[in-house]
Amino acid sequence: MADFVQDTAVEGGAEPGRYRAELSPDWAVWGPNGGYLAAIALRAALQESRFARPASFQAHFLAIGEFGPVELRVVSQGGGRRAESLRVELLQGERALLCATVWMVADGLEGFQHDVARAPDVPGPDGLRGYQELADNYGDWYPIWRSIEGRPTRWDDGPGEPVWHTWLRLNDTPIRDVESDAIRQLFWLDFPGWNATIAAHAWPFRHLTPNLDLTVQFQRFDPDCDWLLAHGEVPLATSGLVACVSRLWTPDGRLLATGTSKHVCRSNPQYEQELERARELAEQAG
Repeated sequence: MADFVQDTAVEGGAEPGRYRAELSPDWAVWGPNGGYLAAIALRAALQESRFARPASFQAHFLAIGEFGPVELRVVSQGGGRRAESLRVELLQGERALLCATVWMVADGLEGFQHDVARAPDVPGPDGLRGYQELADNYGDWYPIWRSIEGRPTRWDDGPGEPVWHTWLRLNDTPIRDVESDAIRQLFWLDFPGWNATIAAHAWPFRHLTPNLDLTVQFQRFDPDCDWLLAHGEVPLATSGLVACVSRLWTPDGRLLATGTSKHVCRSNPQYEQELERARELAEQAG
């Protein structure tokens, strides 16, 4: 297992607005997970800003990186007494992996108050089994799944609605403050796009759907909450693009954050092998 907070840490460089980080292979999917990269970028913005509370984050994913050192460049783009906009670039050598904009805001802001958000009517995490119990091939899943646990509300019942409800938690990462909760929320809202898409399609999948972008609006923070419910919907997939709308909830039904992500389809290089495996399994079952 790995500690997400430690593995997203940034250190100040020799110049103002310059930071360094190390990409850990514990957070691998096709390469370094996009939400993992985004969390590192957010931490650099948190270090640089004169405010401590993130309000929104938007990233464009530009390239798949390698596990090793990266550099971050953070520039304030302006703002005022209550808010500051920052631009973050995450680079590996001469190649940009991600660029992001972050709004940071002051604590203690006053304004309108209402809450009509309604959490999905799904079982809580205590009544569900985890992927590690449900999946026969869990040991072959990407390394990232060694450090997190997911408990889905739906499993192995064939293609259905393009919706994903899964309770998520970090296995070995204490969440102690707003900063660690913010990067956790950002990380979780990277998950629904792919998973809600494939909920509507039968395996094996002809396409993979890497992120073009990820946007998160932070509403509130709850570092004491262990399990969080990630809810994602993909109402439309067409012309090689997939669009996801997502939300993050506490077990007692409070909305923490909302998000969107856009994905571009590309051919799955393992499709033919997976198709053959699917045929073998069908023969064994029949």
